[in-house]
Amino acid sequence: MTSHFQRNVVPLALVLLVVLSATSTVSAGWGWPRHTVVKIRNLLKDDAVSLKLHCQSKDDDLGEHSLASRESYSFEFRTNIMKTTLFFCRFEFENRVQYFDIFRNSRDDCKSCFWDIVEEGPCLWGIDGVCYQWNKD
Repeated sequence: MTSHFQRNVVPLALVLLVVLSATSTVSAGWGWPRHTVVKIRNLLKDDAVSLKLHCQSKDDDLGEHSLASRESYSFEFRTNIMKTTLFFCRFEFENRVQYFDIFRNSRDDCKSCFWDIVEEGPCLWGIDGVCYQWNKD
């Protein structure tokens, strides 16, 4: 026979703990979905060159966009609880086609991921200011 405490208070405390952890800022490190913004800016050397891009995830196709020099495009989403969110993009410029995983949850620990697209590859703004190579075919 279980006591009133075990039947009612313990399950209620567990539910309260889950709700509080889901709404806390610490929860992002535990894998809870978080709001993320990705911004992509055309910083190709030739100001006359437009950048065409087409980004998508497994579930969402964001369509094609064309950016003049120094123009930007952004999109927002929530990461999944399993920390496997992936958005990849196709970039076209100067008769070249390049691909890059513009957001990979396992690599990108940013709520606001701002990218500059240059000929050599995408560069992530921030303290480290790291640039990446284009994906291999």
